[in-house]
Amino acid sequence: MNLKITFLFFLLLTTFLACNNSASDPKEAAEKLTGNPKWHIDEIYANDTPVFKDGKLIQQFGSVSFERYMENVSFADDGSFTGYFVGDTKPMILKWKTNDKNITVFSADSAAAKGGEWTIAPQDVSDASFSMKTQSTAYNYPQMTKVELKFKREK
Repeated sequence: MNLKITFLFFLLLTTFLACNNSASDPKEAAEKLTGNPKWHIDEIYANDTPVFKDGKLIQQFGSVSFERYMENVSFADDGSFTGYFVGDTKPMILKWKTNDKNITVFSADSAAAKGGEWTIAPQDVSDASFSMKTQSTAYNYPQMTKVELKFKREK
């Protein structure tokens, strides 16, 4: 009986570890992000509340509204991050870099004010999806708003 339980435990553990393909560090996360040519927006959260899901904006009473968001993004090996806002044909070019603990996406304009950086934690990056997070008063001044963008690999 103990042999069956032990076997079942290791089978479940192996299955879980095989399915969990999150990056283990920023270097592996960067490889996964640059390894896919295009990522498509899947969900947007403001203060942990969904405001975009299943291709539709979700209006929340008293919550931040997003009419403008990047629909597609890509990461290049040269450190450039390209995003296309819904309805725009001209891309927004940002920069990205790996740090000790995460990946940071920031303005490509070195003269731009500090702030507005987005972070990508390695555990939030897999072969199929990733999420990036920021906190800012820009969305609902003077209140601090936590924003999370979730992207899926484009098929």
